Amino acid sequence: MGCLSSKEGSTFQQKEVWVKEGEHITGLSKKQRFLLKGSWKGVSREFESTGVLWLVELFTTHPPTRACFTQFSLLGLGGELQECEEFRQHAEQVMERIDNALFSMEDPDTMKSILLETGAYHRRVVGFRPEMFQFAEEPLLNALRCTLDERYTPQMEVIYRVIVQFMTQTLIEGYNGG
Repeated sequence: MGCLSSKEGSTFQQKEVWVKEGEHITGLSKKQRFLLKGSWKGVSREFESTGVLWLVELFTTHPPTRACFTQFSLLGLGGELQECEEFRQHAEQVMERIDNALFSMEDPDTMKSILLETGAYHRRVVGFRPEMFQFAEEPLLNALRCTLDERYTPQMEVIYRVIVQFMTQTLIEGYNGG
C-alpha cells in the first residue's frame, strides 16, 4: 500500500559513518541494528496500512490524541476514518518520517536531529502534550506486530521496543526544547 516510488533506494541504505559498538545512542547493538534494518523493509512496503492501524488504535485507546487532529475528529473509528484518503496519506507520512529517522540510524547526529525537529514541530499542534508520544508506543508496536506477523519474533519485539522508546524520549526532548 502506498507509493513506494518516492522511497525507492532510500530505506536503510547504510551511510558510511563509523559508530563504536556500545556507544550507539539508540542502545541497540550493531547486530540488532542490522536485524532492525532487515525487518523494517517489510514494514516499508506497508507504510500506509501500518500507519492507519497505529493511529486508529492510538485514537481508540487515548481519545484526547484524536482531538489534536481536527480534520479527522468527526470521522467514525468504525471504518469511516480508515476510508478517508487524507487520513491514510497522513498515516503514511508519519511512517515515512519514522523511516527517515531510522534510515539515518548509522549517523546518530542526523537521526537525533530528525527526531528532535519532529518533537519540536508538535508544539504547534493545538492540544498536543508531550506524554502523547508515550501513548503512541504500544499502538505502534501493535501495528508493527500486525504488519510483520510471524516475522515479529520475540527478538524483534525487544529491538522494536528499544528503538520505539528511544524515539519517544527523543521526541519528548524535542518537544520540550531540547
